[in-house]
Amino acid sequence: MADVQALVAELDQRMLRDYRRMTVWRQVHRTTGMLYTVVLILVPAVLAVGFTTSETVLGKTLLLLAAVVGGLNVTFKPYLHSQKRRRDVNTMRRLRDEFRGEVAKAGDNAVEVYDKYSKAYSTVFEARGGDLVDGALSADEAAPPK
Repeated sequence: MADVQALVAELDQRMLRDYRRMTVWRQVHRTTGMLYTVVLILVPAVLAVGFTTSETVLGKTLLLLAAVVGGLNVTFKPYLHSQKRRRDVNTMRRLRDEFRGEVAKAGDNAVEVYDKYSKAYSTVFEARGGDLVDGALSADEAAPPK
């Protein structure tokens, strides 16, 4: 029974660690996206109003900054402004809560609950991994051409 409790505790900790990491990364991406947006709004405005011209070192730096930030924003926009991240965090939180509730109800049948939720957790984890850039690229390469 101690081994089963160790397995249950380990899965619970993995789920907890996973959704906490997802929450942190969601905040990092959201903050980065907001920063990119502010830069893309302010830089052209500063140049247009005439606080500096594009011929000065500051102006050239601002233009370069706008070009780099614009490229990064377009490249990573699906990840920076994704509602899917919020859904992923909530899915993991709900899965963990359901797991803990069923373990509390299961008593001696905790192994069956562990098996069920271990499979569900790995399925959700793999599906989320498929949404990453390298996962999407490898899926596109493996797809037969039309």
